[in-house]
Amino acid sequence: MEIIEKQYLSVESLLSYRTRSTYSKLDKLIEHISESLKFLEMERTENIIFSLKENTYGTDETILDLEFFVPVSKEFKSNEFYVYKPQLMLFNAVRARHSGTYDTLKNSRKKMQTYLSRKCYQPITDFYYYINNSNLVDIYVGINGNIV
Repeated sequence: MEIIEKQYLSVESLLSYRTRSTYSKLDKLIEHISESLKFLEMERTENIIFSLKENTYGTDETILDLEFFVPVSKEFKSNEFYVYKPQLMLFNAVRARHSGTYDTLKNSRKKMQTYLSRKCYQPITDFYYYINNSNLVDIYVGINGNIV
């Protein structure tokens, strides 16, 4: 897995959607979100980005708290389901390219965390997952530019 420093991620006009799911259902959820845009009379303009937090909640399968960021063609009024966010921007980010299934994202994130720790980099954002296709995901995390 190649890790690249000093990366930049900027996406505008986003539909934000929060939900819970599992790694095994992530692929179907992403497909559902893409297909649902037509019912909202919106078009996706770029690739979907998401962030996640893992929770066990005493279950056999890890439950994910997810936030999806879908770049859309027009601004809209936020409601109880979807929130409009004008921009998502990361400066001074570290990026790794994950190749594989969504079930193995955790392994790539751990490798990235090991890299950050070894370099004494302090993450200051969540990890953001930029979906290139179902088997290729770029993982971004913003880091503190001040190293003491």
